[in-house]
Amino acid sequence: MSDLPTTGTTVTAADRPSPASPDPLAQEARTNRLTAAALLVVTTLALALILAGLVTSLAVGDRTARPLALADLGSQHDAGSLLLGLGLLALAAAPGLGILVTVARWLRAGDRRHALLAVLVVTLLLGGALLG
Repeated sequence: MSDLPTTGTTVTAADRPSPASPDPLAQEARTNRLTAAALLVVTTLALALILAGLVTSLAVGDRTARPLALADLGSQHDAGSLLLGLGLLALAAAPGLGILVTVARWLRAGDRRHALLAVLVVTLLLGGALLG
C-alpha cells in the first residue's frame, strides 16, 4: 500500500517519497559515454584536418616531409603543412580533452578529489607539450 494520505487531505512535497539517489554505475556509464563522444569528435576532426592537409600538399606537388615545431605552426605559408600541423595538434589534444570532460562530470557529482587529480594530469600533459 501507499504511504500517501488518501482521503480529503492535500498532498505536499514533504509527503511525497523522495526520488531515489542516482545510481553510481549509471553515472559512471554516462561519464564514459560523454568522454567517448568527445574523443570521437576530436579524433574525427583531427583525421579530417590531416587528410585535408595531405591532399592539399599532394595537389600542389609538395612531396617532402619536414619537421615542424609547434611554435612555427602559425608562420606556415603552405596550407597543406598548416592543416597537417593543426590535425596533429588536435590529435595530441584529444586525451586532455577527454580528461577535462571527465573532470566536469566529477565536479558536477561533487567528487573534488578525483577532479583535482585529473586536473593535475592535464596540467602535466600541457606542460610536457609546451616544454617539448
